[in-house]
Amino acid sequence: MAPNPDRELAEARASIDRGDARKALKRLDRARRGYLKRHDTEGLEHLLLLADVLDPPDERTRIGRVNLVYAIKQNLRLETRRRAARQGEPWTDPYPDLQAPTEHTGIAFTRGVKLAIAIGALLGSVVLFAVFVLPFLFSTSQTNVTVRIVNDTHSEVSVHGCDDSNCFSTWMHADLAPGRFTERNVSADDLVDIFQFKQNGEDACLPLRVHDGYEEFGEDQTVVLVGRLSSASPCPGTTVLPDAAKQTGL
Repeated sequence: MAPNPDRELAEARASIDRGDARKALKRLDRARRGYLKRHDTEGLEHLLLLADVLDPPDERTRIGRVNLVYAIKQNLRLETRRRAARQGEPWTDPYPDLQAPTEHTGIAFTRGVKLAIAIGALLGSVVLFAVFVLPFLFSTSQTNVTVRIVNDTHSEVSVHGCDDSNCFSTWMHADLAPGRFTERNVSADDLVDIFQFKQNGEDACLPLRVHDGYEEFGEDQTVVLVGRLSSASPCPGTTVLPDAAKQTGL
């Protein structure tokens, strides 16, 4: 089910009042997803204010807040760009100096990558929000991109796509022999999608920076973003920018 952002926002406030910063971050990220789906810039801006009042009790929560703020600002960039295109006006970047935090590319994601960039969002993959269909036109259709997961290791593995930071909830599963791959369509707006499997008896994570890869290769819906299991690291893992491949090759 898609999150109700107003309800998640209220739960986040309650968690802040209780001093539960980790739970508040999770609720704020769910609210972010909901407001993003609604194209609600005011809601996203409100989340920034709440994120500022959080008092992280530890380094893990601090990293989570940094990545949440980064994700919200990226969403606001997208919404302002969409609005400018719809109105036929030049787009002004509201955060021209925004850079991914250092933890975003080399982070010890304590609760998985969803926590690191937006705090473990439990988002059903039933409905993902829409982006451009034609320049200067607003569309409610969803923009997807194909992600290919390649087993370039020497072992057969069972790969899961994770909905939440602990991979308690999954949205995909594939058993891959060495040299084989699986493909899934995901939202081009996903900042990071997490793929988890066992490697030498330990949990290995491949957090793919889907949205960055989509923008890197020209926002082309025909592109295939490739994630290789050899790039995984011990969970919670380090984010990886996917490669691009043609539909017919690895």
